[in-house]
Amino acid sequence: MKIILVTGATDGIGLETALELASSGHAVVLHGRNEERVQCARAAILRAAPDTALHTAYADLADLAAVALMAQDLAARLPRLDVLVNNAGVYMTGCKVSKDGFEMTLAVNYLAHFLLTVLLLPLLKKSPEPRVVTVSSIAHTRGSIDFGNLNGERHFDAYRAYANSKLADTLFANELARREPWLASNSLHPGVIDTKLLHTGFDAKGDSVAAGARTSVYLATSPEIKGVSGKYFDRCAAVQPALLAEDQRLAQQLWEWSENAVRPFCSHALPPYAG
Repeated sequence: MKIILVTGATDGIGLETALELASSGHAVVLHGRNEERVQCARAAILRAAPDTALHTAYADLADLAAVALMAQDLAARLPRLDVLVNNAGVYMTGCKVSKDGFEMTLAVNYLAHFLLTVLLLPLLKKSPEPRVVTVSSIAHTRGSIDFGNLNGERHFDAYRAYANSKLADTLFANELARREPWLASNSLHPGVIDTKLLHTGFDAKGDSVAAGARTSVYLATSPEIKGVSGKYFDRCAAVQPALLAEDQRLAQQLWEWSENAVRPFCSHALPPYAG
């Protein structure tokens, strides 16, 4: 039985991912913005899988101090963490800045997961086969990393901000694989899935949430990918990401920018580069 944390587990792909993992006998940590949403998700999963072991965790991912507190709480409560599924995501139709001063799409989709992953590395290290699964999107192929406009300082475009955040996720997953070779870090495209995000951002219909969860569950649990790291998956198969997503220099620059951004929220030193 693995202990698996799923961020954004209160609806959409995240809830379905958590349900499938719980139904398979794994202990799942359900993350959501607040207790009410998480308890609703917990009740829904227990109705379908009454004997599963569920834990809960709360943090608004737009608040990096809350993310850090959640990581600290989990480190105190869990014996280990086998898998972290960085799933939560938003699509902002207008430019909004988080309380920490970061453009909201970047803050939630990328920076919160960067901080959470870094802070949970010691807990992941206690697992015999640790994995980090980061939900990206095919939209990453339309993204770019402009360090002079990451927070919409000069201009803001909703789709571009979303695509940029997903490129950042893919770069992060690849760089994490290089820096921490003791764990498996992979990213994925879940598909075009019928979720609130799809409705908000694209006013479109999509595939089922079961289809959207499939690759996340595969990367979290399948013995077939033991030891596979630094790959981008679609439909449970490794595929070629955008060339920019494999730019190691850009990934290193983004990591350094991210370290500086989250440093005020780290109570301990950030891990050194292992490569």
